[in-house]
Amino acid sequence: MNEKELRALLVKATEDRPAGIDLMPTLPKRRPARVLVPIATLAAAALLGMFVLVLPPSQSSAQAQVAAAVENTGQESYRLHCVSGAKTFDGAFDPVQRVGVITRLGDGAETRFVGDLMYNREPGEAKWMVSPRVDEELKSAPAVVGLVKLAPLDPQAALQRLRSATDISESGSASGQGWTGRRFTFSLGDPGRATKDLTGSVDVDEQGRVRRLEFVFGDTGHRNVMDFIDFGTPVKVTAPPADQVEPLPTDQQIDKSKPTVEHS
Repeated sequence: MNEKELRALLVKATEDRPAGIDLMPTLPKRRPARVLVPIATLAAAALLGMFVLVLPPSQSSAQAQVAAAVENTGQESYRLHCVSGAKTFDGAFDPVQRVGVITRLGDGAETRFVGDLMYNREPGEAKWMVSPRVDEELKSAPAVVGLVKLAPLDPQAALQRLRSATDISESGSASGQGWTGRRFTFSLGDPGRATKDLTGSVDVDEQGRVRRLEFVFGDTGHRNVMDFIDFGTPVKVTAPPADQVEPLPTDQQIDKSKPTVEHS
């Protein structure tokens, strides 16, 4: 039965209905279905506008990694063990506070570093000789001269000379007591010369700190090895009493033009 027939039947059956009541009101017209506009194009455009291409960071160059390790090492105190030729040294340094002490094993010669000054006392001497820190005197010296003279007297200043190193390359893994890391080889020399004055290696641990610096100076075969240990160990160093200090004689000042492999 269609709508028209149903309406007629209802009208017949309800001829006595009260006025004003319509039992079969006109059905509302159906609204046409909404047409969904495809949004794929708009979505793609929105994503394209928001999309940021993130490339995996490129591996830092060996030189950048060594430079970063030099800076990281200077942020903590540490202890030092050094073999320079036939001589052996033990020391402790705090680069942030700019204090340190190093002792030559065997005879007890000692050098203290406090701010811009260093105090040295030879075995059997009653007086300490005071002079500007070695790194202050060697600021304008060639990198090779600086590195040889500074190690092991001022290890942090010696490390800074690695910034001038050339031919730095990663050469494999490295490890020591309680640490693992990577080894880098380097060379230092006059850019105008075909041969290098100094070659060596530097070990960097997984925390990005220098753990070992080793180098050989020129044709002399002099070998210097510096091990950095016990990071974070407190270091307290004070200047000697004023009545025990004398200025270092001028004729004992460092020759800034030539390297040396001997340390007092």
